[in-house]
Amino acid sequence: RMVKEWGMSDKVGRVAVSEPSGRGPFMGGRMMRRPAQWGNNILGTVEQEVERLVNNSYMIAKKVLNENRALLEHLTGVLLEQETVSAEEFQMMLVEFKARTIDYAIIGKERNRGMLPFQNMTATY
Repeated sequence: RMVKEWGMSDKVGRVAVSEPSGRGPFMGGRMMRRPAQWGNNILGTVEQEVERLVNNSYMIAKKVLNENRALLEHLTGVLLEQETVSAEEFQMMLVEFKARTIDYAIIGKERNRGMLPFQNMTATY
């Protein structure tokens, strides 16, 4: 949706290449509108941008989880014991385990398709 509906890509530009989702037809409004026709070039660029964002976001999330594994394992144990953790307790854990974050503004320019673990899996559909 970021790329296709909201135009949040410098490579694609500030255009919406698909209809906004979540809006139901109001009194046949969708029947009156003709969908925009986009060429294969722009649609290919959109698909590449979506793939780049998804792949790099996956890699960033995996890195953050791996770097903070000790914190997550401790948090799991505490939650199994007492079921809840207060905000203060969680903040103390962040400090105790020196939780590391990453700048989410940095999403790679490459698609990084080869770095994903599920690329070698066979299709099940």
